[in-house]
Amino acid sequence: MSLLDDLTKEDQEDNEECFQYLYKSAQRNLRIDIQRKLAGRFHIDKKLVTRETSEIKADFNTRTGLAGVKIYSPLPKYGRIQVLTLSIFCDNVSPLTGTINIYQDDAEGELLFTASGTFEAGRNTIEVYKDFEVDTLFIVFDPETIPLRETRNRYYEYDSVLGDKLCYQCYGNESSVTQINGGGINAKFVVYCSIEKFILENLPIFQFALFYRLGVDAMKERITTQRVNLTSLLTAERAIELLGVFNEDYKAALEAATQSINITEDPTCFLCKSTVQSKTNLP
Repeated sequence: MSLLDDLTKEDQEDNEECFQYLYKSAQRNLRIDIQRKLAGRFHIDKKLVTRETSEIKADFNTRTGLAGVKIYSPLPKYGRIQVLTLSIFCDNVSPLTGTINIYQDDAEGELLFTASGTFEAGRNTIEVYKDFEVDTLFIVFDPETIPLRETRNRYYEYDSVLGDKLCYQCYGNESSVTQINGGGINAKFVVYCSIEKFILENLPIFQFALFYRLGVDAMKERITTQRVNLTSLLTAERAIELLGVFNEDYKAALEAATQSINITEDPTCFLCKSTVQSKTNLP
């Protein structure tokens, strides 16, 4: 506790906030190091699909009931879909307040995200930048509260898909975009493989590496911090010694966790790099 008190910065409320800062730093560095370790054996953290769902039409949506767009993209085990932005085109004369909701599956499913704001006449873009781990996103608004132009599916020059298909054989699955009740929303999104999700769902394998990584980052913070006094128990010299110890333990724990790991449960996100040719040269 005394070490955390020394490391707590002026802009941090207490030592608990300081610990959370160090813990997040350790998680981030562990994620980077695991990805580096596995990169020689697997294709990981790759983008699977990047799309915009809709293009805006000239007609305004005057229908009743929820309207918007549905994205269906069956995710691999360690896949995520991140909604980047939502674009709409308003017909209001003066600014008005409205809400766009993102549900799982349909309007009866779990409410995953709500975007509320004041919308001006013309095009508006709402920043979301949020990850989801469900196969179907139902993104809708109420046309009676927000007057928006209708939308239709957007296609690109080299698309070879028809109807509401998002792409043909997307990473082994057929994904789709469906306009709901005339639409009105253009969602920009990306489907990608997440090394973070892989770590979180296999945390017992990496728990010792994370523990030592936390020690490494705490010692680095102690060495560089100016918030120490005469009563501080851990000197900078001792912190440097402990940094070396923790770092060696961290590398050993990381090596033990990654050297023989198999990830057969998700061949999409963790596709083995095959050895094309092997040759041994004897002296």
